[in-house]
Amino acid sequence: MRAFEFWGVKNQDACRARPRHRPSQELQSVSAPAESGLGRPWKADFFNRAALLAGRNAGVISRAHIPVLVSSMAGETIQRFVQKPRVIHAMGTDAPSARAAVPDDPALPGLALLHRPEKLLAVLTPLLSGRLGSHIELAQNDLFVRRYVPGKRCTVKSEVTTCAASGMPRHQCFFAKFNTGGHGAVVYKNCQQLWRRSFSRGRFTIVEPLAYHPSRQVLVLSWEDGTSLRDIVLAGQGALRAVEGAAKWLHRLHTCGLNGGRICIFSHHLHILGIRKRDLISTHREVGRAFGEVLDRIKRRLAKLEPLTWGPTHRDFSPEHLIVEGRRFTALDFDEFCQYDSLIDVAHFVAHLRFLALISSGAVNSMDDLAAHFEDSYASESASFSAARLHLFAAIAYLKLAYVEALVRRNRDGKQVVNALLEEAGRFADSENCV
Repeated sequence: MRAFEFWGVKNQDACRARPRHRPSQELQSVSAPAESGLGRPWKADFFNRAALLAGRNAGVISRAHIPVLVSSMAGETIQRFVQKPRVIHAMGTDAPSARAAVPDDPALPGLALLHRPEKLLAVLTPLLSGRLGSHIELAQNDLFVRRYVPGKRCTVKSEVTTCAASGMPRHQCFFAKFNTGGHGAVVYKNCQQLWRRSFSRGRFTIVEPLAYHPSRQVLVLSWEDGTSLRDIVLAGQGALRAVEGAAKWLHRLHTCGLNGGRICIFSHHLHILGIRKRDLISTHREVGRAFGEVLDRIKRRLAKLEPLTWGPTHRDFSPEHLIVEGRRFTALDFDEFCQYDSLIDVAHFVAHLRFLALISSGAVNSMDDLAAHFEDSYASESASFSAARLHLFAAIAYLKLAYVEALVRRNRDGKQVVNALLEEAGRFADSENCV
């Protein structure tokens, strides 16, 4: 995925965006392109959808001059803000003019702390004193928005200065995740349980859950050094070893025995896909109908499938959510953790890997050697691997990606990418022997 460096912020009409490479732990933000490069009906459909979503999130206000994309993979939306900004730096940008808005979102009570770093520090210091000591300094320029999902969550990287035993200042980083509806408490509990189940040491780990503030609904997690698996795959060097390690990490999660977290029901999953179909039909009828046709084939396949199995499932496992440091693999983002059929994770990872191939090279099969190696590595560890279930879940994963690409990302080549994803979804829905 590409991040964009914003420049020319003196007036909104002059704003443009230019691509800028950054590691995937950084801010996922893009501006809406001035021209889509597609046919006019497609362009109009995208912007009509943006208008609908803006109405849905009318209670969310930001102070930024520039368009801000709030995540790229989980159904988040683009919003355009026009009020005077109170800004913090976007992660991965070096230019002083590169900014990201501090959002005002009534659904996320903790976000008010981002406008008052001294209050944020007052909240965090008691929680982190055992780890960072009692003397902690935090400046507004030490906050970096990583991801913002209106009405749902906002993730911020914080850099603090502490006083070491030698008296010398020491810089440390951590993630602060602002949630709503008490979801952060659930994530904190799940991560604590995983941390106690040997995910705190060895080759396969998770980010450390440091603290949770219930009234502010702020979850604090450790910052992990290393390189995202996404960046390793794009670079090419060491990619085979890295995806093999990803498969082993995932199998470790699936066999850890943790039975906590919510239980996902497949019928609910299909219900959500049905809603996505209606959204697509209302904004782009042709794509929505193709989406619905594949969904119907998935439902028919499901009726013939062996019973699903339930176990601990990340449910958002992708090359972006794994950090590699030497031989150690650390997983991020457990917001979707639940009890579900664990092969959902395998299919999700492979679909996102092939999606990355599609948007980086234009060919969805250009990383199939890595996808096959990941599947084979996982299957060699698993006693319950099922190609039939895997291909059904792969079809679902491609449908979800097609929806996000059509109604959220709005890239220049969006129509071609959506068509390719729908074709893959149909192929996996029809065949039990896709490779």
